Amino acid sequence: MLAFNTDWLGESQNIYEIEDCLKAIADAGFSHVHWCHNWDGEYTYSVMEMLQIRGWMKKYNLKMKGIHATEGHHRTNVLGKYKYRWERENRRDYTSENEFNRIAGVELIKNRVDMAYLLDTSEIVLHMQLPYRAFEEDPSFRDRYYAQVCKSFDELEFYCKTRGVRLCVENLLGTPNEHQIYQFDLLFDRYDSDFLGYCCDTGHALVTSKTDCLELPKRYVDRMFFIHTSDNIGLQSPDCWEDDIKMTHCDQHRLPFEGKYDWDGFAKLVAQSPYEYPIVLEVSSNDPTDTGYLARARETGERLRKLVEDYRGAL
Repeated sequence: MLAFNTDWLGESQNIYEIEDCLKAIADAGFSHVHWCHNWDGEYTYSVMEMLQIRGWMKKYNLKMKGIHATEGHHRTNVLGKYKYRWERENRRDYTSENEFNRIAGVELIKNRVDMAYLLDTSEIVLHMQLPYRAFEEDPSFRDRYYAQVCKSFDELEFYCKTRGVRLCVENLLGTPNEHQIYQFDLLFDRYDSDFLGYCCDTGHALVTSKTDCLELPKRYVDRMFFIHTSDNIGLQSPDCWEDDIKMTHCDQHRLPFEGKYDWDGFAKLVAQSPYEYPIVLEVSSNDPTDTGYLARARETGERLRKLVEDYRGAL
């Protein structure tokens, strides 16, 4: 069993192109899809859209492995551009100090929880962009920020549990690991694993780690309920920390084993974790004419799955 991300060729909003994308994934032999359309922004799915997607899944004999939820619009940390007043930029933001915007952000996440429930999958993946430069400039802001995050998660916990959907927070690009460790330690100390888990993004980890790309999955292996697997060559230049566009280009979403990530070490950790199959590929192709891409992706995914299986069998 393998899962493939729906936005591997971009996020077309054309329903015929979306269906064609699902058909191509199914024809390539994948058993599951990871729904990544509208992973950011403030789009809300209607129940009718969810039912349409469920119909496509049934038509092509696919199952869902997780929904990539959205935190709202992307923020930037470059030079502390937005300082502390993020709510001026984002109307729906579950971290906002503006209560109207924070609650609107919670409603946006609940929409994806409902979508996961209706599409019979048990995880949503969520970004939490950390304004770490603002934390460094004003430590009191970090406390206020996490107070809002916890207020939102307190409101989401019962909602998620009654629907059997776990929220998995992803390690992100462009945030130093020390800030992410503070984040995950705080959250996992407060919330149990039935509600809150860790999504390990291998491509992000390779870029943000200083010496060990496995630092985060090693630390949170017991909470690793979701994975995004892709490869790259790591941080391309220290200047990337000062330029969001350059940093984004570091996250190349190559197929596993095409870059510098430690796949053997990762497979050992997945084998020890509570992660449940299928393996999720979150990769992208820049060439829509490359008809062999999905076949190569499946071959790569099978190679990684077998590596995990071998280590699980040895436990």
